[in-house]
Amino acid sequence: MPQENKGRTIFVVSNVNPHNAASDPSFFDGRLMIDILAWNWNLRVATNQPVTRSKAPFPGLEYGRDFTLHGRVRAPRELRGKGVKVTLSPFGPTVRFGRGGLQDVGELTVLPEGAEVEIEVVLMLPEEAIAPTATFLASTWKHLQIKTYDEGPGGAKASAYFFQASIHPNLEAWANAD
Repeated sequence: MPQENKGRTIFVVSNVNPHNAASDPSFFDGRLMIDILAWNWNLRVATNQPVTRSKAPFPGLEYGRDFTLHGRVRAPRELRGKGVKVTLSPFGPTVRFGRGGLQDVGELTVLPEGAEVEIEVVLMLPEEAIAPTATFLASTWKHLQIKTYDEGPGGAKASAYFFQASIHPNLEAWANAD
């Protein structure tokens, strides 16, 4: 649709066939999709030595909240059906990433045979995201994707993760491969 701009006509061209990164097989390297089957918002409370946290809101008492997700691997096909337990562990504003800080947002661990689930994941969650995470887990999010690196037989590190309400059409062949 043309737009008028001070006597010149500018044509906006939309690409009817936008680039599909998912058409490159390497796009899926280190990528894991998990179907979320259940979740819980946990509260832990414990006593501690008041000396160690004298500036805490409740000296002598330590508490924390995290989310536990239970799911099954959807993709890649080689891992499909494996049980997964994901812990979203909140962190505050003092945690730093990048140069001089943390280099990843979590890790995946392959558990020994006979464990309750085959894969355990711990991902970091900004404290500011706690309330929206609870809201969207309860109402919208059905899938979790994790981008990994440093994969080995015992697990991998997570460089990124994101939630989805549905599977993007570009990912359907990968997520539903037989």
